[in-house]
Amino acid sequence: MPRSAITWLMATFIAATTAHGAVAAQVAVADTSYFDYRDTFCSNQTLLIGNQIFDASNPSGIVFLPGAASGGNDSVIFVNLVFFQPPITILSQSLCGGDTVWVNGRAYHSKFFIGEEIVDDGAANGCDSIIRVNLSFYPNELEYEATICEGDTIFFNGKAYHAFNTSGEERISGAGAAGCDSIIRINLNVLVPPFSIIADTLCADDFLIVNGQRYDRENRAGLEILPGAGTNGCDSLVYLSLDFREGWVYLGEDREVSRGDTVCITPLFGLVPQSLEWQPAPPCQDSLCVIPCIELSSTAYYRLIATDTNGCAASDEIRIFVANEDRVYAPNVFNPDAPSPNNRFFISTDSDVAIVRRMLIADRWGGILFDKNDLIPDDPMQGWDGTWRGKTVQVGVYTYWMELERMDGTRFEKAGTISVVR
Repeated sequence: MPRSAITWLMATFIAATTAHGAVAAQVAVADTSYFDYRDTFCSNQTLLIGNQIFDASNPSGIVFLPGAASGGNDSVIFVNLVFFQPPITILSQSLCGGDTVWVNGRAYHSKFFIGEEIVDDGAANGCDSIIRVNLSFYPNELEYEATICEGDTIFFNGKAYHAFNTSGEERISGAGAAGCDSIIRINLNVLVPPFSIIADTLCADDFLIVNGQRYDRENRAGLEILPGAGTNGCDSLVYLSLDFREGWVYLGEDREVSRGDTVCITPLFGLVPQSLEWQPAPPCQDSLCVIPCIELSSTAYYRLIATDTNGCAASDEIRIFVANEDRVYAPNVFNPDAPSPNNRFFISTDSDVAIVRRMLIADRWGGILFDKNDLIPDDPMQGWDGTWRGKTVQVGVYTYWMELERMDGTRFEKAGTISVVR
């Protein structure tokens, strides 16, 4: 049948449901049996014409509508549609690791950086548009793991990390690539420093030097830090606790004697001596001997070092001064009628005086009443009996003078007065 003879018919074109909702269209065809249908749609739209579906994958075709033309004739529709493809935008950027980009209401970041967004009616022709997101992020996250010694401190971004703060995250502004912030994740492993105890008992005068510090009886305990002394390179901690053996030796107080005196030294011990060392050596062979009584002619110094079974030593010293002047004792009064030996004037001396070479006694006018040589000291019978020419002298004051000789042959004089009483 020629197209000019086709009677236009009424045909109903129903557009099917699209992504934007249901759209209905009615197309009037009158007094013809042929119809060309041309139109443009978005690629996601679908049309139902008669009993056929048209979309982007099926944009054209012929639709028969039986009895749709006037007079009950069939109607033919030649469909030729155009579907616009949605515009596609590629969003490809390099961003900093902490940045976030919002696309179509969705957040894209370093943990979610690839996706596709459909923007409703976003194209210029009113169709949807597509944004394909493909982001990249500069690597600005660093993992810092290290082993430190207890007591050490590492600073990141001005913050201290140590044994009581071993992990954290620091953001350093502008320190990464392209001026991005840099993020450092810190995780520290802390080594415990080696610890040891020195507990010992020392001799009274012993000491220990640890780390330059002296430990003795006045400083018995303490904690020392030895830098880098541990096998792991860390500092080493040493705790010291010391006891001391309190041994002692006592030789007595310093003293003064006269030349020729005999001196005995008897040590006292606050320990059990295993050996004794005299300085100078004593006049005996046994190492444990005590200095015997000795006669001194000059000042002497002795030091005794006593060592016990633990090897601890204690010492003391004594100085014995020998006076330069000999001791000579002469009575200042006597009674010729008194019992012996108080009835005589005689001389007593220390052991350094060997002999009285001469002794004179005179009255107040200088008359010699007694004159004898080579008298033995401390012998009353060699002294003056208070007489002159067989008679007892008168009560009064008399003068004596004597010359004495020491053991070493040197001589000295002594003079004084004596009162005779009855």
